[in-house]
Amino acid sequence: MRSHRYVEAIAELRRDLANNPNDLAAVEGMAEALRAKGDYGDALQFFVRLATHRKEDKVGNILAPGSDAWQIDIACVYWLLDDHSRATELMHGVANGILDGSIKYGDAAGGMAQGLLLYYMAITRNMPEEMSFALDYLRSRVKRSSVQNWPCPLARYYLGDIAFEAVMEAVNHPPFLPAVVNAAKAELGRRRRLTVALFHDGVRSRAQGNEEHCLARMRECYGLENPLFEQEWYLARFEVQKADNQIKAR
Repeated sequence: MRSHRYVEAIAELRRDLANNPNDLAAVEGMAEALRAKGDYGDALQFFVRLATHRKEDKVGNILAPGSDAWQIDIACVYWLLDDHSRATELMHGVANGILDGSIKYGDAAGGMAQGLLLYYMAITRNMPEEMSFALDYLRSRVKRSSVQNWPCPLARYYLGDIAFEAVMEAVNHPPFLPAVVNAAKAELGRRRRLTVALFHDGVRSRAQGNEEHCLARMRECYGLENPLFEQEWYLARFEVQKADNQIKAR
């Protein structure tokens, strides 16, 4: 997977699952490898399987009640499958669950990612009420989170509190870096933050009616080496491929 040899990874994972169909590490690997390869329909089945297992896991529910694992992945895969209505509905539900306390686990910033992705979906579908909900959601998260927690700077950027230069400062110089850190891990962390930052700067341009700059940012995001775990990279690939297909069809 780290070498982006997805076909080989999928073949090995299929062998693992043939030997042990209940190997959840292999199920997770299949979901991620199939998504990376672009086989979204097959990937969705494995993400749903992971989410279903988590909901039925009695021990896990005792240790981590209020978890709604894999729902962001599932919502975004629906988007990649062009079911934008279902994707938006699911993402709204995850954000609402954070607000009402039924979902207790978000990212380090207290569930910021849900709002950022919901705002992208609302802007792209031109849904004013959903845009307002997403921004109100982000505002509530910013109040509860340390401004230094990633991706809090992006929420503040959407809300007009800071400029994009401040976002890039957080991308390149994150706080709380340990004194001794693996250089490869540090670079991967920066690439993951940069992926998310470029994508959402593009979304903000779309919100302002500047679709040309939006697509330029999407191309920059997609041009980065796939960090594997950031939804924004796959959404950028979707945007770029859609735009290129429209150009070819002319």
